[in-house]
Amino acid sequence: MEGIEMTFGYELEAFSRYGLTIPIKLGLASHCHALITGSSGSGKSQALLFLIGKLLQAFPGISIYLCDFKNSKDFSFLEGYAHYYAGQDCYAGVMDYYQKFSHVRTDRALQGRTRHVLIFDEYPAFVSYLQMKDKANKTKLANDVLGAVAEILMLGRGIGFGCWIVTQRPDSALFSNGARDNFMALCALSNLSKEQKSMIFPGQEIPDLVFQAGEGMLLADGRKIMPVKYPLIENDADWKQHILDILNGGLQHRK
Repeated sequence: MEGIEMTFGYELEAFSRYGLTIPIKLGLASHCHALITGSSGSGKSQALLFLIGKLLQAFPGISIYLCDFKNSKDFSFLEGYAHYYAGQDCYAGVMDYYQKFSHVRTDRALQGRTRHVLIFDEYPAFVSYLQMKDKANKTKLANDVLGAVAEILMLGRGIGFGCWIVTQRPDSALFSNGARDNFMALCALSNLSKEQKSMIFPGQEIPDLVFQAGEGMLLADGRKIMPVKYPLIENDADWKQHILDILNGGLQHRK
């Protein structure tokens, strides 16, 4: 299980110039935490759909928890899947995943049996929603989520728990106690401002390129920063059905 790799995108130049799909491979164990960022229309949802399919192809036994705060049509095909959470249910999704993480962390016999990943689309909007709700109801739901995600980012790698966060802006305030530094793969789609470059890729030399939707820069631990391509999925319905078929083989459906 430790040596399993997944395709985390294609080399942009080979794809753009020659139509070649040369995969960028990352290990599931060594790069279990990923941060995917980009402005609206940059292709984040399409890239995420591509990555979920590639993840399941590489390791069909992985346990996926997907939180879709936007409740978008991109992931509505997962409705009914046991670990799909939309809208305000995303709070339960994070806490369910955190409870599983905490249980495995305290039981060595369970560690290493399988891998798990929490995938959260539009995480900042959800945190903002919880913060507004906390002010109105005098609760601490946002702190619950921020603390749980920070702990998973800092301690999850050693016991097989990963976290993928998708966001327009990866502000450090979203990740308690410097937890943002624990992402092993950083992907920024579309064109970045100088501020965004320094925020996401501090100290890196960024090539002066113009990106289309689904294109950007990828920085992974142990690698040089490089341009990456996430292609449009030609048969969207088949791709989604393939994802469902794999997921349904390992986890129960809600009734």
